[in-house]
Amino acid sequence: MPLLDDLITRMQSTPELTDIQVLENETIEDDIYAFKVRATITPYYLQIRFTSDRDFKRYSFQLYSDHPLLRWDNAPHYPALQNPPHHFHDQYGHVTPSSLTGNLLPDFEIVWSEIKNFLRTQQTESHS
Repeated sequence: MPLLDDLITRMQSTPELTDIQVLENETIEDDIYAFKVRATITPYYLQIRFTSDRDFKRYSFQLYSDHPLLRWDNAPHYPALQNPPHHFHDQYGHVTPSSLTGNLLPDFEIVWSEIKNFLRTQQTESHS
């Protein structure tokens, strides 16, 4: 699947991501498919799920350890937020609008940038 292959290539070119695994990969038709990928960012994990069902694409990006830390998704349960259904859950449980669009590769770049900021914040806090 070209989209999954492109995502894996992009993840492999990110040195901080290790142990990249495709946990699910199901294709029913060219435009109906689903996959789940997980990578390690010591001491965390990044999991990406993507489902295409012809007219709708559902995604989630989640950074977690033994509990969820950061999550971006487009499940339609926050219609009042700006840019619905795209939203972000932070490590404190707050839900805010997200700039993601459901276009997986550009969205990955946005998510990766925000994860790097989170990791820098965590390092700063642990050294304080």
